[in-house]
Amino acid sequence: MGGIEDDDLAPTEGLPTRAGPGEPPAAGAALAPGARLGRYRIDGVLGRGGMGEVYRASQLEPVRRTVAIKLLHARRLDARHLAYFEVERQLLAQMKHPAIAQVYDAGATPEGFPFFVMEFIEGRPLTSFCEEHGLSLRERLALFIRVCEGVQHAHQKGVIHRDLKPGNILVSEVDGRPLPKIIDFGIATAASRSLAAGERAGELERAGTPDYMSPEQAGLEGVEVDTRSDVYSLGVLLYELLAGRRPGVGEDSTAVAHTASTTIRPPSAQIETLAPGSASARAGQLGLSKPRLRRVLRSELDWVVLKAMRRDRAERYSSAAELVQELQRFLEDRPLQAVPPSRRYVLGKYLRRHRLGLAAAASVSLAVLSGLAVSLYSLQQAREQRELAEQRSADLERVTAFQQSMLEDIDVETMGQGIASSLRDQVTKAAPATLPAFEQALAATSPPDLARELVDREILASALLAIERDFADQPGLAAELRNAIGQVQLALGLPAQASKQFQAVADFHERVHGAAAIETLAARSLQADAMARDGRPDEALALVERILGDAASLPDGADVRLDVESQQASLVFVLGDRPRARAMQQALYDRERTRRGADDPKLLMLLDELGLSRGRMGEIAEARAIFEDLYARRRASLGPEHETTLNTMGRLAVMRAMDGDLAPAAQLQRERAGISARKLGAEHPVTLSERGNLANMLLGLRQYEEAEALMRSVLEARQRLYGDDAAVTLRTKLNLASLLARRRQFEEALRMEDELLQARRRLLGPEHPDTVFLEVNHASTMHRAARPTASVQAQLDRARPLAVRVLGTAHPQTVMAEMMQGLVWLRAGQLPQAIGQFEALRARAEAGREPGDEPNARLGWALAQALDRAGNPDRARAVLASDVQWLLDLPADQREARHEDVLEFIQEETANRADRPPGG
Repeated sequence: MGGIEDDDLAPTEGLPTRAGPGEPPAAGAALAPGARLGRYRIDGVLGRGGMGEVYRASQLEPVRRTVAIKLLHARRLDARHLAYFEVERQLLAQMKHPAIAQVYDAGATPEGFPFFVMEFIEGRPLTSFCEEHGLSLRERLALFIRVCEGVQHAHQKGVIHRDLKPGNILVSEVDGRPLPKIIDFGIATAASRSLAAGERAGELERAGTPDYMSPEQAGLEGVEVDTRSDVYSLGVLLYELLAGRRPGVGEDSTAVAHTASTTIRPPSAQIETLAPGSASARAGQLGLSKPRLRRVLRSELDWVVLKAMRRDRAERYSSAAELVQELQRFLEDRPLQAVPPSRRYVLGKYLRRHRLGLAAAASVSLAVLSGLAVSLYSLQQAREQRELAEQRSADLERVTAFQQSMLEDIDVETMGQGIASSLRDQVTKAAPATLPAFEQALAATSPPDLARELVDREILASALLAIERDFADQPGLAAELRNAIGQVQLALGLPAQASKQFQAVADFHERVHGAAAIETLAARSLQADAMARDGRPDEALALVERILGDAASLPDGADVRLDVESQQASLVFVLGDRPRARAMQQALYDRERTRRGADDPKLLMLLDELGLSRGRMGEIAEARAIFEDLYARRRASLGPEHETTLNTMGRLAVMRAMDGDLAPAAQLQRERAGISARKLGAEHPVTLSERGNLANMLLGLRQYEEAEALMRSVLEARQRLYGDDAAVTLRTKLNLASLLARRRQFEEALRMEDELLQARRRLLGPEHPDTVFLEVNHASTMHRAARPTASVQAQLDRARPLAVRVLGTAHPQTVMAEMMQGLVWLRAGQLPQAIGQFEALRARAEAGREPGDEPNARLGWALAQALDRAGNPDRARAVLASDVQWLLDLPADQREARHEDVLEFIQEETANRADRPPGG
């Protein structure tokens, strides 16, 4: 350092901790070159000030490095003050942030003078660095944000700087990037606290630089200093970075204008006071034209600076972090909190932020905003010109209808692609060398998710505010707009928000038209659908049953009534009464089939729901046949990427997997999940569901690594978005537990299953089908993990009766429970019971086997083992020959995943039996 900076008129500025030419030792300097201070050797004086001196020194142990030592001459410390000082040095040493010069050590000389040992910084003061390197406005703000982040870190550690100014913020270039370091952090605080009993305590409490000092620190407010004092100083620094000089420079400097009662001149006005031509030069230094700089300052950054520098600290930003957030909003072209809100300002920020992306892909969102503006304008005209009310009302209805159609046509896939394309174009033009890295980062993001968030936050939220504010006396039009917004929210995967809009629409129609009106019933049906998607099936079913009561006067087969009846059956199924739900769906389908054509959309909808229920109840072949037919018809009539076609596509993939046709199922499901991620975003509820289904199919194909990674990512997203107890979260956790069991990671699998059982029993009840399904799975995992036979039998005693009663004897999960019972008896040495169980299961399997189907090798092997152990080896060999030998003879390159599963089962059972004593 070469002495005091010209623009830092500070009593402590002569205490640097950075590199520079240095000064010769002054007469009377406390420490001469070569002197030792503990494990530090003094190399020379860097500077001195009213509080003491700073030395360049070498640390000799335990590591060798160059440090800066600040020796304070304020007062010798007695034993009590040394104790205070020790607490403060520990506090300062806790700060570890890239923007803060590290305090390595602290102590006192033998004479009792305190000193601090700090990181030695190579760098230039903040303002000097910005001017010398010609940083643009955005670059200055980015650098300043890093400074603020360092200040916030210290504040969180309980440390206030009290002397933030350019000379205490040194900037150097590291790998071509400016890196700020705040020095002297908390030194004044530590000194003042440790010397609080001394006669100079008040003076040290106010230690700092007047031009950067807050009113309360200058003693003008009569209150104690807190972190908002540093926020004030940051405001002054920001002022100087923008205007090129501090507030009040060029005015009467005999008083500190910015701490008195005078009004602070904003940075834009300060620049206007520069000599002719200097204002344009200043704009050029910041990389802007003079008109552009004037607009940026007057419309936004003036407000930020003045808010940070408010005399009343309660009106400032509450923290350095809040100031960071404000500047980030500016850099991202988001509305600032400090700027008085207006629709024009918010709209202008949105359009600037997405001007390229919107030009490429967001014409829909512009139409929405334009529609809102025209709607509001038209309404205002109708109010002001009552004689034209009827004409204006008609015009407004047409505009509202146009806007509603625009809302309904929002396409987040196109918007996301447009945003990505525009960003790519900008990177190509501005920094082509970084394009490969950008492409790699972009590939890890989901532009549709970004578009979905933008639509919700910037368009729909603004539209709802406008409706509430300006359409209060036009409730019919407001209801139509709310309905359109609810439809968009539902499509975006925001069911909780959508249900509120549909409820408001239904309430309006019920007041105006009555509960039985078509408009009311349709809105209530949408409300129930949104509630169900939001994970509230009980509430949704109660609402649906209320709607059916209101719809009793409508004829059978009326579309609205049919939709609600179908909703009722689906919700009954979800809540666990599957036989009743299946009967309701079959009755609806049979009734409508006599009234509607074979390709009627409503009839196909009923068939879709019926097929799904049949598949979930174990009628796999029948369900698959339904969806094979439906998918082909919908793909031909609606197109391959229509929402309804995609829904059927996903269900068909699931049925193929349940039918054992895993490879084609996974191929179809991978395509389905990819389309969903592209169109809706990676974290849309539909996409998460499709990715979860794909993971299950990959598990069946024994592609464990990919399946586990996919399951864990879906589980993390669902836990974050919906919570640990949401049905979809629990389902994903169950799938992951199954995968862990397949990989023989039994400890984690059993722990997760136990947690899931507790949750399902609590949330769904002990006899809900999903709970029963898991009870059976848990018994299987316990058996495979070789848990004590008595424990496995206890779990089976709970699971088997539940499966028979709730799922039925033919359900695959019930059959699995019966198989598990036979295996437990076999392992326990209860051979007659095991043989009887396996014989019964084998007879049932043979009765249902079609010509050409493979024998059940798993069941045949188990029966053969029981027969052999019971002393009937001839019968055992016969069963093995007929039921199992075909699998053992199958060449490895002809085996499918299901074959590998059976072979793995045989190996596992054999190993477990060998490791356990008979009956163990």
